[in-house]
Order: sequence, then C-alpha cells, then structure tokens
Amino acid sequence: MRLCVKTAGIVDREVLRTLLIEAVDDLTGSESQLLEPTLPWDGHPILVADAEHHPVLISFDPINSQSALLSGLQATEQIATALPWINQVYAALHKQLRPPRLVVISHDPPPGATALLAGCPKLKLFSYKVVRINEETGLLLEPVITDGDTSIGMAPDSEPPAIARSEEPTRGPVALPTLNEEEKGYFRQL
Repeated sequence: MRLCVKTAGIVDREVLRTLLIEAVDDLTGSESQLLEPTLPWDGHPILVADAEHHPVLISFDPINSQSALLSGLQATEQIATALPWINQVYAALHKQLRPPRLVVISHDPPPGATALLAGCPKLKLFSYKVVRINEETGLLLEPVITDGDTSIGMAPDSEPPAIARSEEPTRGPVALPTLNEEEKGYFRQL
C-alpha cells in the first residue's frame, strides 16, 4: 500500500470543530464524553467531560490564537458561574462543582504562552496542522511546550513545583533614581 501524506492549509472553523471532536480522547484523555459540540458563547467552544467527570472546555480558532484564548477564558468563567445548572443538564459531570479545565487550540501559540503556562498549570495549549493521508483529513496536534516546562518527564499525578515567592513584604512604591536636569527637561516637554 502506498501512502500519500500532505499538509493542508488552514481549514474553516466547522471543519476544525469536526476534527477536534474526533480527537477529543487525545485532548482530554480516554473515556471522555462529548457534552456539547457548540456552546452558544463567543467562539462556540466544545464542552467535554473527562474520565474523572470534570468539565473541560475546548476553545479554538483556525487562525487567531488570541481570539481562541480570550473566548476560552470567557467561556470558562461562564461555565464556572453556571456550574450548578450545568450539572443538572449534564449527568456525565456527576454533580461535581469543580471549575472547568481549558484547552486552547490554534494554528500558532498565543502571545505570552510562556507566562500563561507558568501561571496557569491546568491550561493546555496546542498548535495544530491539518494533514491529508490518502485523501483522509486529520489533525496533527502538538502541545505548546515552553523552554522552562518541567512537566514533560513528570508523572501525570505529580504537580509542577510551586513558584517561589519572596518572603519580604512590599512596602509602597519602589524609589526610582533621581533625574538629571537634561532628563527633567525632556520629560517636561512631553
């Protein structure tokens, strides 16, 4: 049998939605259950229950990674607020009141991906490529991994190390060095 593998260009939103629904187990773990393929909010994210019955939102945009991230964050807030009612509608969540996890899919990582992943350990970012193998269309999903990401070799149950914070309390504004006369003149002109 001969394989013909090609990369395809960016697909439209509904084709990407269909491909993501087919790849739900790869994104949220095996035994996931699709709850809602199109939520009625900005970006129309996908709602899934993972194997542990936690809600997972899949937010995506074929081109604009910022839009995928912002729509996903807004939908996460809306789901968290409406969780008691959502639990009544979707029995697959087993009436757990845990906030949803967010998975963001875009062609390229959103700006500030390193800071986002460091500050939000439950957030998962994926970039995608559309491939065609013998005229069948599929997705190649690649997790966005930052240079400082230590979770690559970690067991799934272990938590990433906590960010060390300074024990010294902050006291008011930080004193800036004084300006010389030339610098003062410059800022007065502004």
